[in-house]
Amino acid sequence: MQPKRRAAIYAKLDAYARGEPVDIKRMQGRSYDRIRVGQDRVIIDDQGRVVMVIDAGSRGGIYKE
Repeated sequence: MQPKRRAAIYAKLDAYARGEPVDIKRMQGRSYDRIRVGQDRVIIDDQGRVVMVIDAGSRGGIYKE
């Protein structure tokens, strides 16, 4: 992943951790949430005090298993 895209993902995760509004949505059929970061998506498992990143990547391929 390009450093600029990686930095944008880190910044968005930091904003989410601070309680700032981000584009987050519950995934259908899964217990995970996704955060939109431009053309990228970050799949997370928010366990309260711990937010685990499950996967991160472009929106075209991130949802395919």
